[in-house]
Amino acid sequence: MSPVTDVRTEFRKIAESKPFHAAAGAGVVATEALRELPGRLAKLRNGAGIATLEKRANGYVTEVRTRVEHSYDQLARRGKKALNGKPAARGKTALNGKTSK
Repeated sequence: MSPVTDVRTEFRKIAESKPFHAAAGAGVVATEALRELPGRLAKLRNGAGIATLEKRANGYVTEVRTRVEHSYDQLARRGKKALNGKPAARGKTALNGKTSK
């Protein structure tokens, strides 16, 4: 077997693996989240004062932990779609999957 065939075979194995798809899906989610960032920052500036930031931060950490525990398969599915050239669903936000207004 030639070295080129070995490299192609190994690349195909990697490209078809769930961790690779999850990493690609995480990239899609990160890109979407960055697009939403200016709006989220504007909401925070207009929100409550500094006294509630610790409570809100703890709430966000708890929420993120819960999401991370359940999102590995979802990221793999999204990454697999992205790698197969399928467009992402429109009208959904990156972090919560709810339809934006």
